Amino acid sequence: MADYIKLSKQDILDKDFEVEYKGYKVEEVDSFLDMVAEDYKTFTDRESKKDEKIKLLEDEVKRVTNDLNQTIASLKLTETQIEDLARKGLNNSDIIKRISNLEKDTYNK
Repeated sequence: MADYIKLSKQDILDKDFEVEYKGYKVEEVDSFLDMVAEDYKTFTDRESKKDEKIKLLEDEVKRVTNDLNQTIASLKLTETQIEDLARKGLNNSDIIKRISNLEKDTYNK
């Protein structure tokens, strides 16, 4: 199967065949080629619409991928901030315990 189209709708419509002895009916061939040309036009129209749809979907995939990457980056930043807060929270509680122990020692003397 070729990767390109060899005939256009107009090529099909404009094609003339030589008439020979005991050949095909010219009207029948013309009628058939008219149907082929219309089908061909329908196929090319469908292909164009599908190409447009593919482009829209590719753009949507890019947008969603960018949104996902931004969300992942935000999530990683949030996780880092939570870890930092957890570490600081433990450190602060250690400091509070030390102060409490120092106060007990100071006031008990």
